[in-house]
Amino acid sequence: MNVRVAVILALAVAMVACGGTTTTGAGLAIGTDAQATASDVAMPASEAVSAAGSGDVQASVDAAGTPVDAGPSCKKSKLRPPPRAEMMGVFDPKRRRLVIWGGDSGVPVCGSFAGHQVGVADLWIYDAVCATFEQVQTAVTPPARARGMAVYDPDRDQMVLFGGRYRKASSGSYTVFNDAWALDLETLTWKELQTTGPKPPARSTTAGGYNSVTGEMLLFGGNGSGNGLQFISLDDTWALNLETLQWRQVEIQGSKPSKRQFHTAVVDAPNNRMFVHGGGGANAWQGPFLGDLWMVDLIKGSWNQLHAGGVGAPKGRIWSTLTYDPLNKKVLLFGGHDDGNVGNNNDTWGYDLTSGKWQNVTKAETVNKAPPKPCDFAKDFTLPNMMAPDRRSAHLAALDLKRGEWIVFGGKTDCGLIDDVWVFDLERYEWVSQLSATQGEACIRGDNPDLCVAMCSAPK
Repeated sequence: MNVRVAVILALAVAMVACGGTTTTGAGLAIGTDAQATASDVAMPASEAVSAAGSGDVQASVDAAGTPVDAGPSCKKSKLRPPPRAEMMGVFDPKRRRLVIWGGDSGVPVCGSFAGHQVGVADLWIYDAVCATFEQVQTAVTPPARARGMAVYDPDRDQMVLFGGRYRKASSGSYTVFNDAWALDLETLTWKELQTTGPKPPARSTTAGGYNSVTGEMLLFGGNGSGNGLQFISLDDTWALNLETLQWRQVEIQGSKPSKRQFHTAVVDAPNNRMFVHGGGGANAWQGPFLGDLWMVDLIKGSWNQLHAGGVGAPKGRIWSTLTYDPLNKKVLLFGGHDDGNVGNNNDTWGYDLTSGKWQNVTKAETVNKAPPKPCDFAKDFTLPNMMAPDRRSAHLAALDLKRGEWIVFGGKTDCGLIDDVWVFDLERYEWVSQLSATQGEACIRGDNPDLCVAMCSAPK
């Protein structure tokens, strides 16, 4: 048995024991329930305030390293959210901030059999001008969860949350949601939306977006199972009118994408279309993963496969992120977890809607030193691309269209959960670091390799 297969089996055994999922290659298990101890307790508001020091701090920088929008209101702060993955969030362009809620703070560890509570319920704001975090306490909050989805609704100035899963105990079944909640972005207060009409079946790992033309939140597919050992992949499309709060199932004409979960999606509202890429089916924790790109016409209700994947396209993967670049008429994809030798990825791709071809913008890292045995990955397992974020999956990404920046926060890496912030500049097609990681970064990249608790071996 070769080392790679042994690694897969070792991770599979660990994940089956705790009701999660596994992976191939070096990356961490997608949705794994194994963890090193991590706090799920939100910081009290008083502590959040005291953590912010006085004095000015450099605001966020552009691709040339120049501070942008710096102002006297920026204060120094070292406050960070507890590292996490599988979180929900949106970019609030009116106030130039990334709004982050929930997720899973359990740190996966290769070969560990420990379980953990899945789902947190804390609210964090990342100020994109000052490059600082703030925790927000709310009197009412949705039930804790991970693996849900969120959309930005500019018409009602709110973030809308749907679905996800939660488990209080360290093992057993999950509670799977089909409720909808709205966060008022002015007052930062939550309310549950009292929807009407037949609801979508409860699910996690769904994907979609907001159609500003019709005022609807859209979603496609997902996992309908509450059993961590068995997936129920879905292929239905739903729309929630955020004015009337009425659900409807979107009638589809002709062929459509196969049943899937862990996929990614983005809505291009001005052109009445939604794009869906990748994911996994019933064997989403083992592969093979999907690498196809689809587009649905939201007026006609018809799907069209734009690319089947394979040669000249991103590797099939789960839990990547997708956005639409209207400036260059491209669908952009970042990161995710493939079923090859590398696992977590940090490559960036652009699908040109004019030529019908994928362009590799940021190259994928390749294996430098294969692991000699399961769960023993050298710090230079891959040769790092320091001009891109660390390899990751299950991260949060949201587009600041006004400034032409795609913001990425957190996610799962080979070394656990990461808490850095990067932006992808849509004009230069380059990555720019905004906040360096304090933990979870690959051993060869990070300043503190001892904090890599998941897959890295001790420095040789």
